Amino acid sequence: MRSAIKTLVLCAALAGAPALAQQPGSTIEVEELGAVDPFQVGSRNVLPSNIWVSSDSEALRAILTGLPASDSDGWQQGGAARLAERVLLASGEPPRGGRDDFALAALRADRALAAGRAEQVYQLLERTPRLNESSALSRLHAETAFALGEADAACRTADALLRGRDEPYWLRARATCLAFAGNLPAAELTADLANGAEGSGNFRTLFDALVLERSLPAGTRASTGLELAIAIALAPGESIAVAEGAPVWLERAAERTGPAITLPEILDEALEAAMAMNGADRAAALAAIAQQDIDRLIAAEALAARLDDAVSEGRFAEVARAYAIEIETIPITEQTLAHGPRFVLALALEGEIETAWRWREALLSGPEPERPAVMAGEGWSEAAPGQPGSLTPPPPAYNSYPEPDPWEPPAPAVMVALDAAIGIAADDISSGPFAAVLAARAESAGPERLAQLAGLAALGATVPEEVRIQLAESGGGNADQEAGLAAMALLSLMNGSEAESLLLAAALIEAGDGNARSYAVACFLLERAGYRAEALQLILEALAEETA
Repeated sequence: MRSAIKTLVLCAALAGAPALAQQPGSTIEVEELGAVDPFQVGSRNVLPSNIWVSSDSEALRAILTGLPASDSDGWQQGGAARLAERVLLASGEPPRGGRDDFALAALRADRALAAGRAEQVYQLLERTPRLNESSALSRLHAETAFALGEADAACRTADALLRGRDEPYWLRARATCLAFAGNLPAAELTADLANGAEGSGNFRTLFDALVLERSLPAGTRASTGLELAIAIALAPGESIAVAEGAPVWLERAAERTGPAITLPEILDEALEAAMAMNGADRAAALAAIAQQDIDRLIAAEALAARLDDAVSEGRFAEVARAYAIEIETIPITEQTLAHGPRFVLALALEGEIETAWRWREALLSGPEPERPAVMAGEGWSEAAPGQPGSLTPPPPAYNSYPEPDPWEPPAPAVMVALDAAIGIAADDISSGPFAAVLAARAESAGPERLAQLAGLAALGATVPEEVRIQLAESGGGNADQEAGLAAMALLSLMNGSEAESLLLAAALIEAGDGNARSYAVACFLLERAGYRAEALQLILEALAEETA
């Protein structure tokens, strides 16, 4: 048994005080340490470890229940979803009254799955102890594992489950695992026990094809991670489509399926081949070319194409942050500056302020001119025999080359947006120059930009007076729902409940459809809760999505 020894006794022992240990009636106090709680495990620990313990378990349960579930259409506001995901994947002491509350832990993991990707939740649950004590937690682990091709991990969870083993889902899961292992009679018997149960979807059709060693039935699409795993086994190397209305996370997991990508060895040809691809194959191929070190100019073209796709997908901030590190080794040339604005935004999102500023300056002034080197023997030699000593040496050979065409920087509105992005990333929003940038941005502020300005004003930035007038006249969203969430958030803030405050800020932006009211209140709440950096990140991501 693990134990904790009280500090006083431990210090005495370390000091070598036998008299104290021999005194009549002296005792050693022992406390049993509880098992690790699911909330003490995370897969993306970018927030403080007290994020959960400051909240009450029942209040947190109510808030989590109101967030998008994993079987829903998911979040519509990307910035709000990413904020919620950062909170939900963080680790720390469990909320007050929530230790060993597996239902609450499962609710947290489910909402994290709705806010992000299956990979992060799978990693979270892989590290979570005592999964076998909770059917709900185990199911989330099995579903993400099945969907990601980790069938062995899913089957281990199905076998280890202590409670709820006879639920239809687990009967189907164990039947599938038995079939994967080649034990077909036991697999069919186990599957028969789940016949007629609700929620079977296309399981029986796919399972029968599996045990009869047939191919994937035409038109049959997966609606769960378990069904996706069977479909992959029936059609290895093929792209698997999920059912209409399937969860967003499952659709993104299915993008991993398909034949292995083979690119030509010559980089020009590889880029051409990647550009001809579609979907996940195109994304993976472009990413591979962007990360190679042989030709960074070709890498720049691949990265630019990937960012262009991300804009179309509505995922620019997510993708740009993931690949910003590649920009640091891309040379600044006239060719690469064609993609400069998006590169600056990506660098700002990742917090690479100096590199972002260097690209911004190059966009304004142009790249350094390339001067051809003087070849050996072509220059003036003062020691040449017979050379008159009084003559002036000729100018360097490269001066005879024509001057490059005058540089044309991007449009002023683009440069202003880039300056705003760098200022937000550096938290320089209270300076005079930044106020001038915001004044220029406010001149043509649509709803998206007005939301950014409102959020910055809540953080102390100086914005033009007309922004407040526009804010009073702005609409959109669900005003009643926003008001209710704002009231809940203020109470959580006054109570010092950090996780609640952050999740309600994300919920506010989602309910308000990203309008200016929701950004103003959410950013105010985040700063007052001690998370100014999260508020700035929300605004920066919104600016990047609008500008890209």
